[in-house]
Amino acid sequence: MKVLIGSTVMRLHESVPELSAQFPELQFEVCLDYNSLIEHITNTDVYLGWLSQEAFLAAKNLKWIQSPSSGTNHYLTIPGLVESDVLLTSASGTHGACLAESTMGMIFAFTRGIRTCIQNQSTKRWDANRHVRSELKELTGSTMGIIGFGATGRALAKRAFAFDMRILAVDLYPKEKPEYLDHLWELDRLSDLLQTSDYVVVMVPYTEQTQGMIGAEQLAKMKSTAMLVIMSRGGIVDQSALVEALKSNKLAAAASDVFSPEPLPPDDELWEIENMLITSHVAGGTQLEGQYAIQIFTENLSRFLNGDHALKNLVHKKRGF
Repeated sequence: MKVLIGSTVMRLHESVPELSAQFPELQFEVCLDYNSLIEHITNTDVYLGWLSQEAFLAAKNLKWIQSPSSGTNHYLTIPGLVESDVLLTSASGTHGACLAESTMGMIFAFTRGIRTCIQNQSTKRWDANRHVRSELKELTGSTMGIIGFGATGRALAKRAFAFDMRILAVDLYPKEKPEYLDHLWELDRLSDLLQTSDYVVVMVPYTEQTQGMIGAEQLAKMKSTAMLVIMSRGGIVDQSALVEALKSNKLAAAASDVFSPEPLPPDDELWEIENMLITSHVAGGTQLEGQYAIQIFTENLSRFLNGDHALKNLVHKKRGF
């Protein structure tokens, strides 16, 4: 059985010696050139990495794809993959801590005046920061609303709870409510969450059901003093509506790590809005992400070899996650 590991920013191919020692019966191969992937994947049984439509069509023996990231919407746009028997698993849960920390950092950038102080640092003017103090806020007693309460949403809620915040969440398929959460609702209570929250965080996966779920109507329900943070995928929030809400002061601030399209075009209005913080789809980064991804892959590979196809983070391809 051939296992192919493609190029990723996590440098997962460096784990091949350990994988070969643990699974000596398997043939491991590495392809770091995305353009030559078609040549290498033709006789591959298991693939770990990003995949193009052309490569999938060439992979006649492919039985299982392990995504190196939590999101799998890219794979689900490949014609034929959804209807095929090829298993698809994600790295869901591996980015919980870093995405939660990035979310809190984005919030602190505004509430603690960090953005303004960084900007003033370039002028070397101590007095320029004097007005900042009167505008600072603490999170104690404020309400965070989390849209999407999976592994990442739960990681964020734990951190928000540590800052004495009240926490609400909605989810497509809500499970047992943890003690640190005030309310866990189904998606039909989204309006209640938007109207009540001081900080709204989008953590829900991108699917047909969530595409464009936050538009002008939903943004209008938020407090004018509220902040929106987008951390899962672009396309869930209507960016044009977000621009209008920020420019008209119907929303106090926003921050996003994900956009549609990516890269965000240089002429997009979001770049020019003062109360908008932009990061370039980097919030999931951590020195441990490669280790986390390989742990999931190793566990799943053991199950797969034993004939157990109930793999960890198995994606329901038609549902989208």
